[in-house]
Amino acid sequence: MVEIAKKKILIIDDEEELANSLDIRLKACGYEVNIANSGSVGLQKFKEVIPDLILLDVMMPDMDGIETLKRIREIDEKVPVIILTAYGTMKTALEAFSMNVVDHIAKPFDTKLLVEKIDSILKNK
Repeated sequence: MVEIAKKKILIIDDEEELANSLDIRLKACGYEVNIANSGSVGLQKFKEVIPDLILLDVMMPDMDGIETLKRIREIDEKVPVIILTAYGTMKTALEAFSMNVVDHIAKPFDTKLLVEKIDSILKNK
């Protein structure tokens, strides 16, 4: 029997409680999950893990999500990225979409809806 590889999701978010909650939920749905608590750590994990999808917070202390996204796009233009933010502005959203993000979700969000979006994106990948 051939084992199907689990899809890999990288969560880059400095909110530890949120990241851990998503980790539990996504693993229960059959995904392999990696967490980075900053943009710079996220960039390093991105290179190591090569995820199928990234959940990326905008507001982080060392390197914000937009800068992290720019650096990710220099390496991979196509990996699906969903931006998560509690402080979404139209400027931030437009900047993110100009870098080919697949969605922009405001915190707090419904985890069930987020999982449905992830499922849909990864089924179509």
